[in-house]
Amino acid sequence: MSEQRRLLKILVLLLMTAGLFTAAEGYGDDIAKKLKAQAYRAYYGKGEPVSYERALLLYQQAAERGDAEAQFIFGGMLYQGQGKEKPDRHNGFKWLLKAAEQGKVSPESLGIIGAMYLRGNAVPQNYFEAEKWLSKAAQNGNVTAQNDLAYLYYHGLGGVPDYQKALQLYERAAYQGDVVAQANTGLMYATGVGAERDRAKGYAWYSLAASRGNTTASINRNNLMMEMSWEELNRAQALSLELYRRVEHVAEPGSIAPTPEK
Repeated sequence: MSEQRRLLKILVLLLMTAGLFTAAEGYGDDIAKKLKAQAYRAYYGKGEPVSYERALLLYQQAAERGDAEAQFIFGGMLYQGQGKEKPDRHNGFKWLLKAAEQGKVSPESLGIIGAMYLRGNAVPQNYFEAEKWLSKAAQNGNVTAQNDLAYLYYHGLGGVPDYQKALQLYERAAYQGDVVAQANTGLMYATGVGAERDRAKGYAWYSLAASRGNTTASINRNNLMMEMSWEELNRAQALSLELYRRVEHVAEPGSIAPTPEK
């Protein structure tokens, strides 16, 4: 799946969640609440025909009243081209950013802003802004943002590499079940980048990622195993069992950033 398609997939999921949230909670001033409720009905066809055009117009009216949730949904619809003839990613991003700047959107939404800056999607690539927004999302537990921020630090984008920060973030995401982060954590321990080299830890993280279908991790584990002593292998197997018990398997979308290469 391309990075652009993955980003769109995450946006769709967030829009669906936001729409349900609107109907259930109705945040905003009274007029914005009514506009969002009407937009929700038009978007989902609740009591009326589905009309993205009408939903877009109503969300725009609520967004222009300063409602952060409406701004995010309106921006997402523009970005995807819902209710319009074609996507308007430039203005879509502007509204997504406006919502994020209010500080009233989810960590996933903050992570999307950071990922757009990181990859230059709909906005000029800006590593400073990417770090800013990814950090906000990562601090609030967003696994994808942790992985993407680790990638930024690993490659020194916008500065010099910070391997220790990269490893810390990859490991946090890895413990939350992100298979890309698990493979990257294994790579960094196995090669001694960001921490003292620990082949047993590298093997354990590779094994966990391999068990979830990461082919590169499987190859790296098998190659690493050829270098290890029996003592290291015994320790590695014990660590592998411990990781299997500890790691939380989460249904988090995959990282937008690719795996760092050795």
